[in-house]
Amino acid sequence: MKILLTLMLCLLATSVNADMNARLQQKASDFFKNPSAKRNLIKLLNTHPTYSESDDETPDYPSFDLEGEFGVLVTTGNTNTSMFKLALDADQELESWSNQYFVQFLQRNTEVDDDNIADLDTSRSQISTQFDYKLLNPKYRLFGFAEYDDNQFLQLRHQLTAVAGWSHLAWKREHTEFRYSFGPGWTRSEQEDTGFVLQEMIVRATANYAYRFENNARFRQSITAEMGEVNSKAKSLTSISAKIFERLAMKFSFEMSLDENVSRNVDNFTTQTSISMVYQFF
Repeated sequence: MKILLTLMLCLLATSVNADMNARLQQKASDFFKNPSAKRNLIKLLNTHPTYSESDDETPDYPSFDLEGEFGVLVTTGNTNTSMFKLALDADQELESWSNQYFVQFLQRNTEVDDDNIADLDTSRSQISTQFDYKLLNPKYRLFGFAEYDDNQFLQLRHQLTAVAGWSHLAWKREHTEFRYSFGPGWTRSEQEDTGFVLQEMIVRATANYAYRFENNARFRQSITAEMGEVNSKAKSLTSISAKIFERLAMKFSFEMSLDENVSRNVDNFTTQTSISMVYQFF
């Protein structure tokens, strides 16, 4: 009897084991027949161990954003003044590069009628670009920056700046972004009234924060500092823009700048407040 029971238990165990093996083989066969499952397995095996993006951060390259800004100010009376502002601001995202381009032109014309009519023209032309090369972790980058600024408002002509260094995209999510950079460079500037030319090595640091609201309004804050042995300068630019019709938006900006390399008859601290129209080309 014991022998019969033992034989029955062995047969039952063998049957259960064979059935389990058949089911496992069937599941494995179904897994490898499923294209989605195979893609997930291949993606898992090919995932780079040193970097992975979080769920709320997705690659946005290639992309190119271009905005055009235009503003006008006109006053009449004892003093007739007209001021025009034209600017282009572009951001380009590629797989290995993140580039920024900026062009700005300001023109002010003043007519003073006090026995003698005086006609004064003042302008500012500025162009800058920054190229960020993404490393293995695309948040860490090497950058090159170049700028030309001809500013008659501060009587500083033909200012040239070139910087290379380290850039870091601290975070970039659906609504918010923060990045900073710092590095050594070289600058040259000329005082218009004295003809004094300054050339020296500098250290340049920047911080940029942006927040996009649900209604497509956008807030931006940027801080730039350049420190040299003879001259140092800093600039803060705050802006907020709100869409008013499809690609057209209204922008309010406030800029504060401090530059030690101005002439004695020019204030080294200046502010600029503007309200302008912005058109989103791309």
